[in-house]
Amino acid sequence: MTTKEQDFKQRFATLLRDLQTDGTKDSEIMWVLGTFAAELARDLQSTTWSGAKGKMNAAIYNQLLKKFEERGNEHYRAGRHNEAYAIQVLSYSLIARTQANDPQMKEGEVLIDEVIDRAAGLYSKVKQARTQ
Repeated sequence: MTTKEQDFKQRFATLLRDLQTDGTKDSEIMWVLGTFAAELARDLQSTTWSGAKGKMNAAIYNQLLKKFEERGNEHYRAGRHNEAYAIQVLSYSLIARTQANDPQMKEGEVLIDEVIDRAAGLYSKVKQARTQ
């Protein structure tokens, strides 16, 4: 029998593999991920997703996870799979932070946050260029 932490670790590893092999090659997924991450970081008064995560208290963390669950399910039911996937990536990034005592999870969190921050940075750069 696996614990919920072990189960999440397996699902997280699967998501990381998928993200690294296919997800980062899909420009639409990366755009949606960058959009969501950049907007959330801005709302939390940060310039990066990883920086925003560091500013979250337990209440914001719980509220955001609940919102991710609701919105992810809405997107999935509506057939907006790229949006649902992007929300899953952000959710896993948040949850991974709670398992930072596991060196593999910490390493995975760094990897997923690098992808998210890159996507958010590209979104912000394009958005800024469009407004000039």
